[in-house]
Amino acid sequence: MKKKTWLSGALALALLTGCGMVNPIAPADPDDMAYLAADVRRTDPLLTVDGVGISAEEYLFWLVNAISEQQYYGAISGDEGWDDLQLDGTTTAQAVKDDARQAAVLYQVVRNKAKELGVTLTDEQTQQLTASLDGAKEQAGGQEAYQNWLEANCISEEGFATLNEVGYLSQGIREKLSQVGELAVTEADTANFVESEGIYAAKHILISTRHRNDDGSYEDFSPEEKEAAFAQVQDLREQLRKAGDDEALFDTLMNEHSQDGRDEEGNLYYPQGYDFVYPGQMVPEFENGAMALEVGQISEPIETDYGYHIILRIEPNMDTVRGYCTEDYKLNTLMQQWMDQAQVATTKAYDELDPHDFYTRLQSVAQARREARESAAPEESGEPQASPEVKG
Repeated sequence: MKKKTWLSGALALALLTGCGMVNPIAPADPDDMAYLAADVRRTDPLLTVDGVGISAEEYLFWLVNAISEQQYYGAISGDEGWDDLQLDGTTTAQAVKDDARQAAVLYQVVRNKAKELGVTLTDEQTQQLTASLDGAKEQAGGQEAYQNWLEANCISEEGFATLNEVGYLSQGIREKLSQVGELAVTEADTANFVESEGIYAAKHILISTRHRNDDGSYEDFSPEEKEAAFAQVQDLREQLRKAGDDEALFDTLMNEHSQDGRDEEGNLYYPQGYDFVYPGQMVPEFENGAMALEVGQISEPIETDYGYHIILRIEPNMDTVRGYCTEDYKLNTLMQQWMDQAQVATTKAYDELDPHDFYTRLQSVAQARREARESAAPEESGEPQASPEVKG
């Protein structure tokens, strides 16, 4: 039972400047992809966060990204999959719309907080941003290829530039909060981290109920072998019970009898136990058994696909906890709080937006423009280039 690598959640941030309502009588910009694909001008607000509008092109950019992600995982293919139900009962179309909304709200929350704290881009950061965007053009394969990419993602060059400002704004927020001590990690923070993230730790004695074959596969014990394994684990549990569930005896029996993987010298891979475990890392039977115990308490035998376990709940390794409960983690926690507290309102245009229809129209318009450019410059050809990246 090897542990998986635990990665702390980190918010990838970007931000696009919000715009006010435009005159609905004004003619549409012929280059406005948002208008051509969704009947909204790119500067029209589709939703507001604490009274500040999020422009159509910002939201639609993230809607394209959410759709692309679902396509990557096979949930959407052409006209198929949009109406399929997700685990929460929503359709795939609604799911991508919600994902894009969550992203857009986060970016606006960060922008609002940056304004509140007086955080802006420095001259050096502005220069870095310009250089980064120049690199994005080069990465795309030049201005024409860059324009094709922008249009396929329903965003203008200006919009993509302002979108990338968020990395610097988030850095400024972090520095500002760090200076006033709001990101200092205390012992109370580490204790809260353990509780809120569901971190636990356990040692166990495993008596296997399967054979490992030469090809690395496993074969379950016969009923007779499994009965013998159960008798062995019962005997070990009885020894612990007679000793008052002594932890020192547990360690002795674990090192002598546990079949949870050993090195060439016969030593257990995890003699200290699994001292930093997050929810979902272990099989459900093991996790439920461990979480039902108090620290220092020993379980009765618990069966999993691996065999029979006797589990001892222990304290998590606090050095490991401190390695994850950092200033970045505290900042992410604060950002989630800002998200939860934000007042979000949608417009009629947002409510009526159909992701499938929008994406179909966007692809058609973007393809027509790409083909027109290629026809105007037939001598320019080459291998397709990588897509630019949003810097965060």
